[in-house]
Amino acid sequence: NKKSMKNNLLFIALILAFSSLAQQRLSVKEAQELGLQNNIKVKNASLEVSLAKKKIMETISIGLPKINGELNWQQFIEIPTTVVPTNMFVPTASDGEYTELQFGTEHNSTASITATQLLFDGSFIVGLKASAIYKSLSQQSLQLTQQQIQDSIAAAYYNVLVAEERKDFLKLITEIHQGILDEVQARYAMGMVEDLDVDRIALTLSNMEIQSENMQRMTEVAYLYLKLILGIPLEEELVLTDSLPNLLSQNQILKIQEPNIENRLEFQLAETQRKLSKLDLRRYQSKFLPSISAFGTYSQNAFRDEFNFFDDELSWYPTKVIGVKATMNLFNGFYRITKVQQAKIELEKAKNNELQISESLSLAHKVALSNYLTAYHTLKQKSESLQLSKKIYLKTMAKYREGLVSSMELSQSGADYSQAQADNAQAIYNLLITKTNYNRSVGK
Repeated sequence: NKKSMKNNLLFIALILAFSSLAQQRLSVKEAQELGLQNNIKVKNASLEVSLAKKKIMETISIGLPKINGELNWQQFIEIPTTVVPTNMFVPTASDGEYTELQFGTEHNSTASITATQLLFDGSFIVGLKASAIYKSLSQQSLQLTQQQIQDSIAAAYYNVLVAEERKDFLKLITEIHQGILDEVQARYAMGMVEDLDVDRIALTLSNMEIQSENMQRMTEVAYLYLKLILGIPLEEELVLTDSLPNLLSQNQILKIQEPNIENRLEFQLAETQRKLSKLDLRRYQSKFLPSISAFGTYSQNAFRDEFNFFDDELSWYPTKVIGVKATMNLFNGFYRITKVQQAKIELEKAKNNELQISESLSLAHKVALSNYLTAYHTLKQKSESLQLSKKIYLKTMAKYREGLVSSMELSQSGADYSQAQADNAQAIYNLLITKTNYNRSVGK
């Protein structure tokens, strides 16, 4: 028996160990961190940052030395023939007489190495600056994506907590009314109440059971959505370690702050886009400047009547060249001019967009503040209404048991109490969401 008990305890311990492995216990902050690791949008935004870094290296490589090697061999199946006046060799020949000559060898080979170095190019300098700003743009986009995902996760987390609270309340009040129904049925059996009272309480209980079952399903759906946005298996158990009272205590402190639009990622993105548009204009303007580069070439040539280029005793003839080259496009059919004009228009659009976003963010702050204040005061009102409804419900239930009020009054009181609890739960959710939006609006 002892051995069997020991085995059973070991089996139970193993079950608990494995079940704990498939369980996630998360606070709001931990959920946000996990969601950022798994979210596809965040992963892609991170890849954009990595891509921007590679683009910087790509641009830098344009200004680094370039070295090319070339090996060439050619065989003349038939050596080219040229004609020259015969009197160049035979003075007595007539003026119209020509002699055919073949110059060169059947096999020719060239081995060369060429190095070039860009000395000046306006578009390269501008491109280098633009690639660094593009990196900042990708980093800001990543931060904005992370911020949006964090807000979505927090909203889903709050939704689960509110659903849980609502579900527990409906389950509790349903159990209370089941007890009341049992009491009324017992009193009816003794002839103390009419069947109408039993029917009214039964109808109220039926409605509460339907609400409770619906809320149970809504809570399950809320958990599934949160798991989906966190990127964890839907069948995995999820335990939320933050509670509504704790979150409320952190967000119920009313603190009004002045907005800092410059800290908003949306404004920073618009500002960076304007800088890119300005550099794009400079890039096209720089096309009017020359491109200057230095070059050097070393080559060796061999001429053979047969393929014996690897014979050390035969000669290769070297050539060495160094120089500086300046290239300037003098006229290309107004292409550069129209590109500059287009870039100027794009820059004006970027400036207008930056101004519009600044004004929109200022308006968004005012709206967020208004919503936050409304949610703050609404929660206070709904919380007081909930306490009052609870007080009325408890007193009505006590009076009903004493026979001082009707079953209709008790049913109405229960419905009012349930509605007050639902309104309070929604007010809690609204406060948490509006506080998050308000924090974003001030540049946090």
